Amino acid sequence: MVSPGMRRYRTRTADQASLVGPEGTDQIDLAALFGTDAPPQIRLEIGFGHGEFLSDLAAVHPDEHFVGVEYDRLRVTKTAHKCLKSHATNVRLFADEAYRFVARRLPDACCRRIYILFPDPWPKLAHRRRRLVNLAFLREISRIAAPGCRFGFSSDTHGYACQVATNLSLLPGLWRSLWPELLRIDVPNRFPTVFERHKREEGCTIAQLRLERTALPLPPRIEPPAVADLPDDGDA
Repeated sequence: MVSPGMRRYRTRTADQASLVGPEGTDQIDLAALFGTDAPPQIRLEIGFGHGEFLSDLAAVHPDEHFVGVEYDRLRVTKTAHKCLKSHATNVRLFADEAYRFVARRLPDACCRRIYILFPDPWPKLAHRRRRLVNLAFLREISRIAAPGCRFGFSSDTHGYACQVATNLSLLPGLWRSLWPELLRIDVPNRFPTVFERHKREEGCTIAQLRLERTALPLPPRIEPPAVADLPDDGDA
């Protein structure tokens, strides 16, 4: 159900549409997307919600290039509206499922910063398999991260942050923590999201990770053997 405040974003203006990237499954040509001579290294926000963080950050870094992906099309239009209000025209927004977008549409080593802020925690045990930031997704994050790329993750569900840290340990040598203790609680953010402000007002604490991509290449993915290649009971 669409709230009354979101109904106005069902139709995009031409200016709002100018900040929305093309749909499809082909890999994005970042130079063509931003009109630059060479592909720029981007700052990527995955799941930008209502766009507060992305629009504010892009406004204070006008010489950089920002990409955001969000599943909800109305939120894409709303964020385009916010970017225009803050004169942040260095942003391109995409309506897509996050894993598909990262895996299919972004080239290798194209990111200098990656942000995943308060993804859906799926708190019920039976639903945790639906969490976005699993090992397979972190492999794709590692692929699109250039050496020196910084990755920030925040969640009010501390177990989710611990799960991300554990999954990163299964990609040894690809990331190093910017903090000695790996995970910190309640580090102030310059541009808090609406969700973060609400959670802090409720008395929740925020778990955060800050990591940097090393220059170690991503190891090849080990595919499981086909069923026909497995030994039958008589060969075991």
